[in-house]
Amino acid sequence: MTANVHVKPETELSFSLYPTQGRVALQIGGVGGDVTLFLPGSEIDRLAGVLADARQSLSAVTAA
Repeated sequence: MTANVHVKPETELSFSLYPTQGRVALQIGGVGGDVTLFLPGSEIDRLAGVLADARQSLSAVTAA
C-alpha cells in the first residue's frame, strides 16, 4: 500500500492514545482524506529519530 500526503501548515495533525494496547494512532488529515499511523511506543521513538534526521539533512542542503 502506498499513501501520499502533503503536510502543509493547515494540515491537521493529531493523535489518539490507546494505553491498554501500548500504542497511539497518529492522524494526518487533509482535504483529500487522511492517513493514520498506528504506532507502539518503541516505534514513536524511531519515527521521531527519522524525522530529526530528515530535518537535519534538509537543513544541511538548503543552507549550502
